[in-house]
Formats: sequence, structure tokens, C-alpha cells
Amino acid sequence: MVLQQKSVVKLWGTSTTKKPISVRVSWTNTLFSCASKADGTWELSIFTPKGTFEKQSITISDGLPLTLTNILIGEVWLCSGQSNMAMTYSGYRNQPIANAKEEMESATEESGIRMFNVDKTASYTPTNAIKGKWLLSNPKNMPAFSVVGYTYAQQLQKTLNCPVGIINSSYGGSTVEGWLNQTIVQKFADYPATANIPDSLSQLRPCVMFQGMIRPLRNYQIKGIVWYQGEGNVGRSSTYAQKLQDLAYLWRFTFDNPELPFYVVEIAPYLYESVSEPAKIREAQYIATHKLAHAGIVSTNDLVPENETNCIHPSNKRTIGERIGNLSLLETYDYDTIQAQSPSFNRHEIHNDSVILFFENTYEGLQHDGAIIGFELGDSLHEFHPVSAKIGTEKNTIIIPLNTGTTFHALRYCFKNYQVGNVKNSVGLPLIPFRTDLWNE
Repeated sequence: MVLQQKSVVKLWGTSTTKKPISVRVSWTNTLFSCASKADGTWELSIFTPKGTFEKQSITISDGLPLTLTNILIGEVWLCSGQSNMAMTYSGYRNQPIANAKEEMESATEESGIRMFNVDKTASYTPTNAIKGKWLLSNPKNMPAFSVVGYTYAQQLQKTLNCPVGIINSSYGGSTVEGWLNQTIVQKFADYPATANIPDSLSQLRPCVMFQGMIRPLRNYQIKGIVWYQGEGNVGRSSTYAQKLQDLAYLWRFTFDNPELPFYVVEIAPYLYESVSEPAKIREAQYIATHKLAHAGIVSTNDLVPENETNCIHPSNKRTIGERIGNLSLLETYDYDTIQAQSPSFNRHEIHNDSVILFFENTYEGLQHDGAIIGFELGDSLHEFHPVSAKIGTEKNTIIIPLNTGTTFHALRYCFKNYQVGNVKNSVGLPLIPFRTDLWNE
């Protein structure tokens, strides 16, 4: 396993009633001890040193010793969500991972990257135990590694130079409600907490993933959370921003850390049946992360080429891992020289012959290849039409010309189920889709 460095980690277990428990760890001569409770359970808190690639051990004894070996100390992150987070180097049927063969073959145990895959659980019965196994990164195990999780760990390791452990607790097809508790789900009317969902669709059940795949992890010390989910909530976008905020609060409470970092991956462009409902999920993701402290979002708007418009599991996962890694290095680890924020809409000014848009996180300025695409003007009938655009004299602005007699009603950028824009900031990160209206279309 990997334990979180420079922190206080918990060890826990079960023995018999009121039994003396002793724990020795290889990084200190201190003896840790306690007595099991009346029900046989016990818990100890132990400090960890700075991360190291040197293999450590822990010996626990209630009279019969048990030794855990091959332990590394470094950074531990929880990666969760639905199928795009769960997606491994094996890919899905007719949906491969780009460069999977080369990346699997180059994996080495010496990298210190390890992954714990939480067994999928969608039962209504709460559990305190969790099933899974720590895997070493090697060609044999890589087909079971989350690609986003692994490439995220690689990106962290390039800068932090320490072991990285990823806890992958994901369930394909799951909804955000499945990762919340009953108290939160009951606040909303659009997804009943008492919904009677059959076993064949168990991943759609509310609360079950939280009860079976998150809460049992609560004693394990983690550095932060990466969340990649939203496709399962297309059709219920109106409540998604609040539910995502509630999820962050709930998990922070569960892990007893109100400042636990929470980073979100924007759902990718895909030809859903609804034209703008997926865009509203992306908007909700953006709203939630900007209302939360210690949170952020990475855009994926530029990562799905036209030949993957009907593929809900895009092949380019490495870039996602790299972007979320850079965002974590900037925001959580304070590497302030890393430029990791996507440009985002700030405000607009309406002039007689144009609309000027102002953006944040452009760094050295906005850029594009060829003519700018993705902008649309809305008319009085709430219909949108493509419009030309150009970067203004101030490099953090874009100018939208208005034809003579045109009244400005609204403007959108890539606010569709699938539309890839070509506006980026100076470090190549894509402009986050947005709209100026609150129309329901």
C-alpha cells in the first residue's frame, strides 16, 4: 500500500474483547499500543514521515503478530466517478485507450505508483468493510489500472518525486445521487431516495456507492479527491451543481477534513440526444467548483475529435490526467509557476457594433488556429446562429461584431452536447464552454 506522508494515519481492526494491541512501524522506534473495545474493535493513530521509496513495514499484534510489508509513504488520492474514471488500459469494447500498449509496457514497479481498486458495491445494506487490492504498476497489472488515475499519479510524481497511491472507487453508469447519503438525496425532488431500482440496474440506486464504496474508506488518510462523473445525470442538470457541492461537503465531513481538495473533470463532448442538456451539466460542474473552496475544474472541450463524436468514452485520457495533475500541483502543492487554469468567461460589454467578451486565466493571451469557431448569437426566438469572432487588442478579450440593426440577446460558446471550439490560452488550455443567457433551451 501507500500511506499519506507527513500526516497522522489510522490503523484499525478487530480482535477479541479488551485485548492489548501493539503496533511497531519500521520508520520509528516508538511502540504504539491500545486495547480493543468491548466489541473487539481497535484503532490507533500513527505519524508518517516524509515520502520515501524505501519499503516500510508494520507489525500488529494482539499476541499473534501480523506483519504488513512492501509499504511506501507518499501521496494518496481518491479518484471516483463513473465509467470514464473507471476506464482502464484494457479499454471498452470497440473503445480503446490511445497508446495503451506502449504505456502498459513501460510501467515499472520502481515508479512507486500503486492503485487500489475498490470492488463495485451497489447494495442497500451499509458496510464497514471494503474489498479490493493494492496493485503494483507493472505490465501485468496495468490492464486493471484507471488510465486517468494512473496518468494523474505520473504527473504528480514528475514534480513531487515521491510514491503516489491512487484509490480508484468508481462505478460505470452511476449517478451523483449514488455517491450521496440519504439525507442529501431527500432534499431534492428529482431523484427519490426511496426509488425501487432492480438489481440489474443497481448502479442507478441512490446512496449505495457512498455507503459501500466511500464511507468504509473514511479512516484512510487521503490528500484529496478527483471526480469524473456527470454523464449519468444528463437530463437532471438543474440540481447537479448543488448536489456536486453537497457531495464535496459530505466527503470532506466523512474524511474529517473540511479543506480536502476536490477537483473535477468536465464531461467530454458527445452526441447525446439532447442538444444543450449535457452543456448544462458542464456548466453545473463549473458553477459548483467555483463556489467551493479548495476546488477546481479542467476542461476537456478540445479532446474529442469528430471521429469520436458517438463515443462516450474518448480515447485520450492521458491529457486529462496531466491537466488535473497540473491543477493539483498549482492549487494543492503551491507550485505557483505552473499555469494550469483553463480560460473562462468573466463578463461582457455591449457596444453599438460589437460585443466585447472578457476572460480570466488567459496568461499571455488568447490564441486560436484558423478562424475562431464555437461562438453563437441568440435571437429573440431563442435560436442560435454561428457568428464570427476575433481576439481584441487586449489579449484577454474577444470581439463579436453585430450587424447593423442587430439587437444583442445572448451569446454562447460550445454550449451544445458536442461542439469543439478552438480558442485556448497561451499554454494551450481550452476555453471553458459558457453562455450569457439563462434560457431553458
